[in-house]
Amino acid sequence: MALSQPETSHSVLRAAHPLRREARTILVSMNPKAGFRARRAHVGEITATLRKAHFSVLETTSLAELTALATYHHAAGDLRAVVAIGGDGTASIVRRHVPLEVPMLAVPMGTENLLGRYLRQSIAPAEILDVLTHGVVADFDLGRAGGQPFLLMFSAGFDAEVIRVLHENRRGNISRATYAMPILHSMYRYYYPPMRLYWGDSATERAEATICRWLFAFNLPLYAFGLPIAPAAVGTDGLLDVCAFERGFLGSAIRYLWHVFHQSHRELADVANHRATCFRVESAEGAAIGYQLDGDYGGMLPVDVEVLPGQLRLVVSRFTAQRLGFQL
Repeated sequence: MALSQPETSHSVLRAAHPLRREARTILVSMNPKAGFRARRAHVGEITATLRKAHFSVLETTSLAELTALATYHHAAGDLRAVVAIGGDGTASIVRRHVPLEVPMLAVPMGTENLLGRYLRQSIAPAEILDVLTHGVVADFDLGRAGGQPFLLMFSAGFDAEVIRVLHENRRGNISRATYAMPILHSMYRYYYPPMRLYWGDSATERAEATICRWLFAFNLPLYAFGLPIAPAAVGTDGLLDVCAFERGFLGSAIRYLWHVFHQSHRELADVANHRATCFRVESAEGAAIGYQLDGDYGGMLPVDVEVLPGQLRLVVSRFTAQRLGFQL
């Protein structure tokens, strides 16, 4: 296997921009399947707090309505931001259904809240109001796979198979316990079919492929349970941090996870680490292999993956912008 050594990470110094003072409409989107009564009551407190501050607040749980409202009010010039209330999956879905020019505030109230924690966004209504009033817009990179945007990460292999099984059998709300059966099912049935990984876009003459059995690409250094697969990933460097594991089968997967926990996987001879603007991954033997985006099922290989520099517009506090290297 041809190994690519990691390059030194260099983030691009970007300026954060103030929210538009004259834009007073806020669009609030919540996943209807995340319907715990206490959570819905808390969303009501958030919208009431925003309205008391004289914002025009529109709520929706419909993706079709979200797209229509966001498009209309963005064109009218009065849309300040869209607020995505839920976990990482909700934030990713909302981002896909709203024009990229519209800033998004991710409020972490879901099963996985990696992005919200990374941005240190509180769920307290008063602090949400403060960010929407005094915060800034920070332009991060955005990933895209098969035409679908992703915020955090892409993967193909065992964990994507777990997500695919969950997707096909999903009923109602998702909790951490919901993953138990798909994990057991995949551990028993998944045989880690090989994938071919090509660096560069599909129009580039193909070099020899990297063969792997499990593949990750990170826009931000975030993964479930805090696993540090690509801890040096930077959301402002115009690159995806790619980690490809060569060996298959359960024993190898356990070995890789042990090294990931100890942050020694990058030193293994059968692990390739690379930073790239784009790549293509396909099944090496014609097996059906799924991929996932931000914890949601994305589709089946083959797929072209790329990074869109500066296309992920997020509303963050001024403190968070400075902490992440943005210039105010």
